[in-house]
Amino acid sequence: MMRVLVRIFAVFGFLVVLLIGGAIAVGLALAPGKPDLPESIVLEFDFERSLQESEAGNPFGSVFGDDPVSVRTIVDALDRAGRDPRVKGLVAKVGNSTMGLGATQEVRDAVARFRATGRFAVVHAETFGEFSNGTQSYYLAAAFDEVWLQPLGNLGATGFLASPLFYRGTLDKLDVKPQIAKRHEYKSAAEPFMETTMTPANREMIDSFLGDIYGQLVADIAGDRDLPPEAVAAAIDRAPLLDKEAVDAKLVDRLGYYDEVLDAAKERAKDGDKKAETVKLTTYAGAVTQANDQGPVIAVVIGEGGITRGESDSNPLTGERTMGGAEVAAALRKAIDDPQVKAILFRVDSPGGSAVGSEVVRREVQRARKAGKPVIVSMADLAASGGYWVAMSADKIVAQPATLTGSIGVLGGKLNITGAQNMVGLTVDTLAKGGNAGMWSQQTDYSPSELARRDAMLDDIYGYFTRTVAEGRGMTVERVHEIAKGRVWTGRQAKELGLVDALGGYAVALDLAREAIGLAAGAPVTVRLYPRAKSNFEELMALFNGDETASLGSTSIGKALLADALEDYRPQLRQVAPLLQAATRPEEMTVLLPPLGVAGY
Repeated sequence: MMRVLVRIFAVFGFLVVLLIGGAIAVGLALAPGKPDLPESIVLEFDFERSLQESEAGNPFGSVFGDDPVSVRTIVDALDRAGRDPRVKGLVAKVGNSTMGLGATQEVRDAVARFRATGRFAVVHAETFGEFSNGTQSYYLAAAFDEVWLQPLGNLGATGFLASPLFYRGTLDKLDVKPQIAKRHEYKSAAEPFMETTMTPANREMIDSFLGDIYGQLVADIAGDRDLPPEAVAAAIDRAPLLDKEAVDAKLVDRLGYYDEVLDAAKERAKDGDKKAETVKLTTYAGAVTQANDQGPVIAVVIGEGGITRGESDSNPLTGERTMGGAEVAAALRKAIDDPQVKAILFRVDSPGGSAVGSEVVRREVQRARKAGKPVIVSMADLAASGGYWVAMSADKIVAQPATLTGSIGVLGGKLNITGAQNMVGLTVDTLAKGGNAGMWSQQTDYSPSELARRDAMLDDIYGYFTRTVAEGRGMTVERVHEIAKGRVWTGRQAKELGLVDALGGYAVALDLAREAIGLAAGAPVTVRLYPRAKSNFEELMALFNGDETASLGSTSIGKALLADALEDYRPQLRQVAPLLQAATRPEEMTVLLPPLGVAGY
């Protein structure tokens, strides 16, 4: 705890000095500008830094070295680099990447397209996991044509482990009574509160999608490394592999240090007497982002995080963003009302949340289509439950093979905390007017009439969910119910079931958007983010002008700083976040993906 306080005070102390003594200098440093690029380039990027779907964050991020970078920025920069004669290759660091598998597959696809243009891509890792699971990091690295590992590093690709956390035993000790119902058997988000182990349906579901993801991983690595799948599976079973064992297994090409990788890459990129220079991929992205925009406008709207009503926000405990239904709907409306926009690419990365908030967003998707603007949904790591709800009325849905989606179901209820209050001598005295006035009170059980009303609400939401999926996907309600029941599917499984139209990422979604407006695949388009993200300079000026959304108190910057201070504790905090959400904001859990506890994902 002392460490957290020290970090918080250190950060705020630095801010005071910065704001008083260096505001003008920092403002000039953050002001937008395009760097000059050399004639021969080797791009460089560190995939151990955090990637996210949107780039909204702390305007002081570049000062602290944690300026957020989006998956779209990296993918777009690699695609542009593949058409740039100045760019000869890519050198990347990997080792402890924090991306999910959907985003990893997105980047792998971009690296494959980059390599297909004849350019090289070399990756270096100090270690893949060390004393932790390095499966996802190695999966990313395998897409490169040459994999280096630092001596003494290991290859910790040990596979996937699902170990969801259950709170029921703790709740029993605290005399807290969970009263949560679900529709239907696979809707397992409530199980941590209701059970002490996985139910048979939940175990079947997790085993199914985990097996599918593992099969994808083995097949893809085998293809990348030109090895039999059996050899890759055997290496995973034997992992962690020591450095020389990884080379002998042909999963690593060379042992060496990062400076040696850079020297080898520059030599490989050398063209006669012309020497190549390294350029950070983010620098390159900033220099070329606007240079080639031409053609019809395709709007990109990003919906990221657990779905809530109202505005988007961030959770300082976990560092995760929330998708505010009203805010995302407003972004979609701006795209609908802009006459320049011909189609909308809606990027979704969400485990779900509020059914009402989800419906607010879906309505705008529906309105966009009625306005003659096709909507193509691109699913990232997660687009399940409410995340699928916001997508189900789109023209086309694209997912990565490892995207977790579906979870078409609903749950709802409350925790009766009277027993815990009694333990500490806390009492509540209540007066009520209305037969069901105490329905959502955490001091009482449901009465028979309240229970009937709760169940009627769950049935109504589930019925609406399945009917709307049926309308959007051209299925019967009976067929939707067969594949719904709250069950989570991988993107690959979802495509086979008809819940998804195509597999891939931004590139596939953009081509479908082009097709929808009558353009050929790969035709020039202008991709425009809605709403446009503020630059660091604009955020800084907003702070000085007293803009509440940029203040240091309870809003975005303050939360970002608190999240940074708690960064070391995030894995533990994310484990208990569902319990805190259930106790404080149960209305945001109606259409929610279950906490899976999957290591290596």
